[in-house]
Amino acid sequence: MKKLLSIIVATILAFSTLVTPVFAADQDSGVETAILTGCGQAEDGVQCILQLVVDIMSIGIGILGVIGITVVGVQYLTAGGDEAKTRKAKQRMFEIVVGLVAYVVIYAALRWLLPSFQGV
Repeated sequence: MKKLLSIIVATILAFSTLVTPVFAADQDSGVETAILTGCGQAEDGVQCILQLVVDIMSIGIGILGVIGITVVGVQYLTAGGDEAKTRKAKQRMFEIVVGLVAYVVIYAALRWLLPSFQGV
């Protein structure tokens, strides 16, 4: 149990290092509502679309990870001492953590392959 908790904490800390602060900027020209802001140049089109896809995937995987860990936590708590249910909950937690770690590795590889990639 301590090993699983340390894996979860390490995963959360790894995700927290990927988050970059966003500050509001003064814009005299008005509010931009386009999804692909700053992607007007033709040579940036593929990279901007890739960045948008990765941003959406990162948000989705984060939400699904939190939901999955919450559901597995409830399953573990409601196992009631049943060894099969406890084993099943632990296996699901392991699979969720492996999935999150795999996404972090893929995201890091993308950042390494495309140094100009901004990410979330």
